[in-house]
Amino acid sequence: MGAKTKNDIVDRRRDQLREAAYRVVSTKGYTTFTIRDIAKEANLSTGLVHYYFKNKEDLLLSLLSEMNKTLKRNTVDILSRIENPLEKLKTFMRLAFDQVSNEKEYYYVIIDFWAQANRNERMRKANIRLFDSYHEMLTKILEEGAAEKIFSVSDMKYTVTIIISLMQGFIIHYVIDSNSYDYRNYTAKIIEDIIAMVHPPKP
Repeated sequence: MGAKTKNDIVDRRRDQLREAAYRVVSTKGYTTFTIRDIAKEANLSTGLVHYYFKNKEDLLLSLLSEMNKTLKRNTVDILSRIENPLEKLKTFMRLAFDQVSNEKEYYYVIIDFWAQANRNERMRKANIRLFDSYHEMLTKILEEGAAEKIFSVSDMKYTVTIIISLMQGFIIHYVIDSNSYDYRNYTAKIIEDIIAMVHPPKP
């Protein structure tokens, strides 16, 4: 019982520090914040930060991993309640687009992590795992639809890559310049165009 209680405390402290890191990185960026900033945001000592995470990089990698797990868990949970692959695909895209409009800070953090990929091998691999999650979920949806003759996909890997790239590129554009167009109107059109690509109208 005692060991379980100790583990619970460790989990809570690590969550507390990851949440503080999320808030700090979203406002200060990856390169400019310090462990002291994290400690102040979490209302803890710098010694405690170092107790739960070896260094700044370990804390950030843990944050990225947790963000990935949470995103995947929430998306899979929602999609599991939908049977029709076409509706699953629409929902998958809406969830991604709504993420940035509902919680822009998420992409401020993600973009900072992306920027480290060419300088830090551990960060590069963590980012690859994040993209692998997107690809895995989307591939599963398209494979279900293809099996039911709903989708027509000649090259699965290429199609998934194009869809993810289109969505992420558009989201990055919006994060950088949110006033250049009507986000909801444009995302609705993008969803329509992607649906038309994999679900062409019958002649």
